[in-house]
Amino acid sequence: MKIFLNILLYLSFIFLFIYLYVKDLLIIPELLYPAYFFLSLVLVLAGFSISAKAWQTITKSEIPDVSYKDSFVSTGKFIFSKYIPGKLWVIIGKAAYLKERYAKSFINLTSFSFFYQLISLFSATVVSIGVVYFFDKTWFWLLVAVLCCFLVFFTVLYKPALRVVSRLLGFVFRKDIRLPVVQKRVTFKVFLLSLSNWIIWSISFYFFLLSTLPADYVSLAMGFLFPVSAVAGIIVVIAPGGLGIREGLLVIGLTSFGIQPKEAAAVAFISRLWFLAGEFLFFIIAALLTVKNRPDNR
Repeated sequence: MKIFLNILLYLSFIFLFIYLYVKDLLIIPELLYPAYFFLSLVLVLAGFSISAKAWQTITKSEIPDVSYKDSFVSTGKFIFSKYIPGKLWVIIGKAAYLKERYAKSFINLTSFSFFYQLISLFSATVVSIGVVYFFDKTWFWLLVAVLCCFLVFFTVLYKPALRVVSRLLGFVFRKDIRLPVVQKRVTFKVFLLSLSNWIIWSISFYFFLLSTLPADYVSLAMGFLFPVSAVAGIIVVIAPGGLGIREGLLVIGLTSFGIQPKEAAAVAFISRLWFLAGEFLFFIIAALLTVKNRPDNR
């Protein structure tokens, strides 16, 4: 498993560099107000910290003594694996790290990781649905349909789906596999943490906009364009890391708020570098936490 984790880590950087090069993202943008940009990065890190707490909360069902540090590291070290084609590597990576650390079921942890990804998508949709109503009614009703699908899954289809997947995995691996059910109270707690995470990232995006556009052009509501664009980037499997998809939706949203198309395109382009900077800081902190083998405070 350790060899797999190292390969995944190296591959994530290779594919990240490839996509940055192909998309001409290897530049340093000019900012109107750098202080706002740095404040936005602090908030991006705060969002990742909450995300790690949500991951710790859901994995306690499998690992009661899992530490926040390990949850943070497992999320941060493999943050760039989402740029590897396939979309599942970021889900698998953090599950594999905890399996290596605690010798627990890799299949169960991957199941929790995937379930958390669904909660995160649901939370992001909830956060952004209000602002979408004001700039595109078609997208609004599409998001309403997505929310309804999520609610049906969480309330009706979740347990039957687990049974079906368990049978399929049992057939593949030739052994009895029963994927664990996440309890409702845990699901609700993770949802609240994820909701807080996306709200903070929305505020962070608002400060990012303040760093690139004159203050008179920016409103707090514009910050909530980020979650819906991120959801679209995650859902579209063929775009590693959501490259291109997220920026396209941001351009549509920003122009609906009165930003000129050329300026909106430039801001959407820089936003990719902005969030990458936050991801890089998150990765660095996670990597530093693994430099020395310190006693775990669990």
